[in-house]
Amino acid sequence: MTIPLALAVARRALVVAVVAVLVAIAALVAALVSGSDGDPTAASADSQAQDDLTAAAERVTEAAALAEAAAARAEETVAAASVAAASAEQAAVTAQEAATQAQEAAGMAFQASVEADMAANNATADDTPGDAENQTGTDDPGGTSADDAVSSEPESDDTQGAATPDPGSEGTDTPDTDTPDTGTENDEPDSTTEDPSGQAPQDPVVDLPGEAYEFGPPAGAGLAVVGVSHNSFLNVRDVPNGQIVARLDNVINVGSEPVVYARRPDSDALIATLDLNRGVIATGNTRQLPTTIWYEIRMGEAFGWSSSSFLAPLGATTDSTAEIVAVMGDTPTAPSLEELGLVVAAAAGSDDPPSRIVVSGAPVLGDLAEVTLDVLGLPDDSVRGYRLQVFAQQDPDSGAFVLKTVESTTICDSHRGVSEEGLCN
Repeated sequence: MTIPLALAVARRALVVAVVAVLVAIAALVAALVSGSDGDPTAASADSQAQDDLTAAAERVTEAAALAEAAAARAEETVAAASVAAASAEQAAVTAQEAATQAQEAAGMAFQASVEADMAANNATADDTPGDAENQTGTDDPGGTSADDAVSSEPESDDTQGAATPDPGSEGTDTPDTDTPDTGTENDEPDSTTEDPSGQAPQDPVVDLPGEAYEFGPPAGAGLAVVGVSHNSFLNVRDVPNGQIVARLDNVINVGSEPVVYARRPDSDALIATLDLNRGVIATGNTRQLPTTIWYEIRMGEAFGWSSSSFLAPLGATTDSTAEIVAVMGDTPTAPSLEELGLVVAAAAGSDDPPSRIVVSGAPVLGDLAEVTLDVLGLPDDSVRGYRLQVFAQQDPDSGAFVLKTVESTTICDSHRGVSEEGLCN
């Protein structure tokens, strides 16, 4: 340990005092030895010198005593400082431990808060069947749906500019009706997944309509629900073209985390809440019927079958504003947000074959308005289309909506998949 300055000075003073005492004693002895032989004047001087030396020796002795006392106090101070330093070090360790515990407690509290929020959201979804956000614009569960084999949309503003239904990723999907085909392939199919909350079929090929089809998404691939209007939903069936056991609702542009709600077919009861982009999981089983390709999917713990026309993996998201403006020659405007979205989607789509355009996320107004559209049916062997999030600002004078930004997410072909970089294979 470093010696404090006060202690070093005290010790040096003590040494100097001791040396001074020794010098005074030596001088006194020398004076006595060299005394004069009876000279009164010299004797008087010697006597005075002796008195001075004696007084000096006494002062030096006193100084030495004071220096010794100062050194002792300095040592006591050092000892006290050492104890204080040890106490301070212990206090610092204790404070660090307390800070670590507080940090752990804060982490646990945050996790508990997240879990509580999720529970509250699920409870709200179950308890408020009339909530427009949870229903995605569909008040009647048995109403309009995209359905499994019906790829055409109702004649409304949602599909203005859209042409023929998307044939699907394999090029063989053509629309059939919602009523199961009465042919031999679809006569009273055995239900292997009547309860969507049950386990996967033990043998998904036995007693299933159609034929096994090799060009489908691999097991474990994450899929999105695409090409479904924001006021509709996608049906999930027990077997291809069988009985409806669930419905999938996209929830987009609601000011919260976008999700897919898997619900019971005849109520608003939740089966699962899925990630919007890849929450529907392919099992690897694909069946081909005369008019439609069907994928077996998992929704949380539930299983079922849906049309391949409305399921696809999503790739990377990029800013496509400059490309859209370049195609159109100028920044587009429109009287309504939905019309602006359709104009932008038409610029991103193709004319031959004509793309199918669907408003998949309801228009939301605000300082920065937003609408989402799916563009499907591109002439490409790996890219099926795009999901466009169109952001706009409303002109305060004319009321028209002016394009601000376009974010484009690639919709890939299901059996080709997506690379780690987010590109369609």
